[in-house]
Amino acid sequence: MSRDEVDRAIVGLVAAYDRISAAMYEMDGHPALVLLRSGGLRGKTQQVAVEVLAAVDVLWSQFAALGAQLDRAKTVRAERSRPGEGELRVLTSVLRGAVIGLTSDGIVVDDPSAGAPTTWQTLPGLAGDLETVAAEVVRALGEVEASSSRVAAWYVVPMDALARARSEAVDLGGDALARSDVDGIAARLGEAQAEALRDPFGASGPPAGLLAEIDALTKRIAGLAGLRTAYPEMVRRLIAAVDKVAAAESEARRVHALAEAKIAHAGLPPVPDAVPALRAHLAQLGQLERERRWARLADELSIVERSVAQARERAAHVYEAADGLLQRRAELRGRLDAYRSRAGRMGLVEHDELSARHRAAQDLLYTSPCDLPAATRAVVAYQRYLNDLTERGHP
Repeated sequence: MSRDEVDRAIVGLVAAYDRISAAMYEMDGHPALVLLRSGGLRGKTQQVAVEVLAAVDVLWSQFAALGAQLDRAKTVRAERSRPGEGELRVLTSVLRGAVIGLTSDGIVVDDPSAGAPTTWQTLPGLAGDLETVAAEVVRALGEVEASSSRVAAWYVVPMDALARARSEAVDLGGDALARSDVDGIAARLGEAQAEALRDPFGASGPPAGLLAEIDALTKRIAGLAGLRTAYPEMVRRLIAAVDKVAAAESEARRVHALAEAKIAHAGLPPVPDAVPALRAHLAQLGQLERERRWARLADELSIVERSVAQARERAAHVYEAADGLLQRRAELRGRLDAYRSRAGRMGLVEHDELSARHRAAQDLLYTSPCDLPAATRAVVAYQRYLNDLTERGHP
């Protein structure tokens, strides 16, 4: 390839890479991808999930390889304003040669120990395949989202009917109110919706029998007085749930403190402390029950249940955020050890520059508090330099 051909090829690949990057971003942030990754799917939706998730794994593998090879080409091209024959030969090999080894499933083979690739692909060919497959995946995700939205729309009317029935029951007052049947029907409706969402492509709407129950609920509400009977057990469950929230907050507080100590600039959300307010709210429920204010009691029970769920979610969020930082540090340590072992197998442990990069990464990872972004960059720098030494064959 001439210099002009090289430059045109690089410009074309950079443009393709940017288009692919935009498609990958759209794909990775697509709400339908969350559904497909959630598990428990059935029927055609399960088949779509298997196909799409496999394609996503292949896309990320190939996208990373394309970026690495493109960076390599740009680096070689940037060494001299007018590359010589040696540089042009390298650039021709990278830009036109079959340099990407793939398994039969399309995953990039970047580890010599993984075996020989099944096929080889050029960068232009890989870029074209990536654009095509990424577009197909985004279209498939759009179809999943449309099907899920259609299923959700089917349940709007019966859920609204339940809400009206609940409001009418509250108006009854006294001890005639029973929320257990309303909540029971709502739970079954939610289960039916969740079941439909397990295969939105094959769903056919809410069960007719359940719709008939919702329609009949307003006619039966005056004869129910179940709240007074169900209240002790409901409170027992709420107390147990608040105890679980307390345990979750305690664990979140512990991991939060550990992460703050071990990770620099952790940026974690504050540790929640919802239990005192929840227990105070439970005490208010007892007063309402003693005063036989069933309508208000029903509303407050619902609020407490939501508050408990939200408190549990907040505690889980803080725990996951803090634990995620610690896990990231552990992952980076593991990766660094793996690369070090690989360097040992290649006879590169004593290489001065490589050793210096290893020490830099190790110092960052084993210093508290750990600067995770800097440690990540250091590990990546060590990996790339090791890859470069391996490719050039210079121990």
